[in-house]
Amino acid sequence: MKGFDRRTFLKLAGGSTVAAAAAVVSGAALRLPEAPRYLTFRASAGLPAKPLPSMVTKIVEGHVDLESGSGTITSRVLAGHPVPSQIALPGLTRLIRVTSATQEGGSVRLTGVVDDRSQLLRGESPNLEFVIDRKLGTVTAPLAGHNVTLTIE
Repeated sequence: MKGFDRRTFLKLAGGSTVAAAAAVVSGAALRLPEAPRYLTFRASAGLPAKPLPSMVTKIVEGHVDLESGSGTITSRVLAGHPVPSQIALPGLTRLIRVTSATQEGGSVRLTGVVDDRSQLLRGESPNLEFVIDRKLGTVTAPLAGHNVTLTIE
């Protein structure tokens, strides 16, 4: 086998370093316009809806991994509006485990399940669906069998 002298070794090492750097830069350039992987949101609305005076505030908060379709959403109803208190109305707080997330244009559709079924009202389904419209800045969320539109904060 032919031996390497110092000059030959430095030429090979320098050439491979430049090639490796070029590969890293070109790989990063291909991934730059990447959609965000995680979605974190908070939305609220006064209830009942206008024209009636609002007496409570529904708040929906979530953190979702859009690639894996997993995460959690918390839905609760607090006394008071427009400034909610820290008093949650009994039986209206839900911790939802996200099971899938799909993106369609400017909206994201999240489906999830309430694992603690003891918190559900009679006849209420444990399977829930949320729609986040990024263009309008709204979240459509279920409440007692009806959909409510909340504004993203």
